[in-house]
Amino acid sequence: MMNTPLLRTPLRIGRLEVAGRLFKSATHETRATVDGAVTDELLDFYRPMVDAGTPLIVTGNMFVSWQGKSAHRQAGIHSDAMLPGLREWARSAHAGGSKLFAQLNHGGRQMTKPAPGVPDAVSASARREKSQGTMPRPLRREEFPALVESYAAAAARAQGAGMDGVQIQMAHGYLLSQFLSPESNRRSDGYGGSAHRRMRLPLEVYRAVRRRVGADYPVIVKLNGTDTIPFGGVRLDDQVELALRLQDEGVDAVEITRGHFSSFPSTTSGHFRGYVTAQVTKGAMREGTRKRRLALRALAPLLEFGLERAFPHSEGYNLPQAKAFKDALDIPVITVGGFVSPAAMTEAISSGRTDAVSCARALIANPSLWRALPEPSAGVAACTFCNRCIGVAGGLPIGCYDDTVTAALERTRQESR
Repeated sequence: MMNTPLLRTPLRIGRLEVAGRLFKSATHETRATVDGAVTDELLDFYRPMVDAGTPLIVTGNMFVSWQGKSAHRQAGIHSDAMLPGLREWARSAHAGGSKLFAQLNHGGRQMTKPAPGVPDAVSASARREKSQGTMPRPLRREEFPALVESYAAAAARAQGAGMDGVQIQMAHGYLLSQFLSPESNRRSDGYGGSAHRRMRLPLEVYRAVRRRVGADYPVIVKLNGTDTIPFGGVRLDDQVELALRLQDEGVDAVEITRGHFSSFPSTTSGHFRGYVTAQVTKGAMREGTRKRRLALRALAPLLEFGLERAFPHSEGYNLPQAKAFKDALDIPVITVGGFVSPAAMTEAISSGRTDAVSCARALIANPSLWRALPEPSAGVAACTFCNRCIGVAGGLPIGCYDDTVTAALERTRQESR
């Protein structure tokens, strides 16, 4: 039997105690209505994770305003009309003992096209997004108060719906990440230039959220340790300083990740055969321009060959950056990045590089992973990191598309009956 007492050790996130140290990291589920409302299909995606007792589930990236909606069938937290579904989501999670955090996000330039009725994509500066091709306009100073308010109002909805906390998405090249990165932020006003000025909007968003939900409600943030952009990305030291400033102002934990869509798909790792083609034919890039889709289809074999070698799978690939945060902070550090085995998860924590680990693909492949931790076996479904789930995201519902894994999962279900 695999000894996993460390993963079963409770962790405090602010005033909240979480029952263990394996969490579900955010994914884009592609299972809401086109207006962002919770559906039975969305709840069904999470129900097996809840039934397995997963200690903490972070939702997929939920848009805080129509302007920030970045993908097809993305869940929204932008309107009070979403509250009935959000309440049902919270009740569903709590029925199995899981805690549920809403991830608050604005896509900025990271979208194939703006939502209906939204005239254009916005960002820190007029810098084209390299993978999807979107050319944004710079946010105007007079737009900042409404933007900040959209995050605060979204957090209040999560709190009012009975969710256990919120995570502010400041990573992965979305809007707040675009302000942090010198590659995408070329502003010359108080929101651009030095690292301190680029931190201004993310800090203002956090402060507004904290004021709205109060001191006792858990608020965590997701931060890049690296943008994986060869030239012009964030510096690790600056990101650690941002985390220290957030800690001083009361943030309850940080989750460490990496990458932008512009350095696509460096947020992930593993195998990429068919990945680019899937993005164009089934995933988010279905809505891209015809010219870009044709170019990507033509370049797919070369791109996939390069991605396979640039981002091979390894467990805990964000741990080198996470350790810098862990050494500097007193609040919990959570690390995502290819975890699938209890041994690697336990070693990441016992080595002092992180306080908890989070998974996305491993839980997509096996939503009962938390229950299976003490006694994993060769017959239990396990992620192969084929990335087919990520390849179709934004087009098809996210799920495991590896037939060998889904067959193993179905055998396990049959045997448990």
